[in-house]
Amino acid sequence: MNEKQNVKKSQHAVRYVFVGISITVFNFLLYTCLARFVIKDNSLLWLATLISTTISTFLAFVLHSNITWKERDPGKTGIYKFFAWNLTMAILVGPLLTLLFSSIKPIYDFAYSITSGIGLPFDYNFIQSTGTFVFTALVSMFLNFLFYDRLVFGKKK
Repeated sequence: MNEKQNVKKSQHAVRYVFVGISITVFNFLLYTCLARFVIKDNSLLWLATLISTTISTFLAFVLHSNITWKERDPGKTGIYKFFAWNLTMAILVGPLLTLLFSSIKPIYDFAYSITSGIGLPFDYNFIQSTGTFVFTALVSMFLNFLFYDRLVFGKKK
């Protein structure tokens, strides 16, 4: 790989991270509002994930099409692949990851003891729901990048 290709790959990675962080912040804010003010029951965090992920998917396609993979053409089926993958993530993978990560109680117990010990105003439910979101988002972003890069936005314009 020559230097020009390395520069293009690193620019692509920077764009993906920037767009991914933007989408994740939006998703987190929506998820947190749903979890804290609408759903209010940590046994239903999967529902907050389902709703916030679905809405964030629309934003993701627009931003990835126009920023991250702007030099690539998703083709006629790219949009369908994008939404099919994200539907799978929203309905199956995201909620399963959320159930998995919400059950790792020792991590949240430890984080809660630290935040309580230093006087931060976070209750246990906030610690658990935020931790669950972060772990789920990290795994989801990695899986999304692989799928988008190889199967949705694979062809140069």
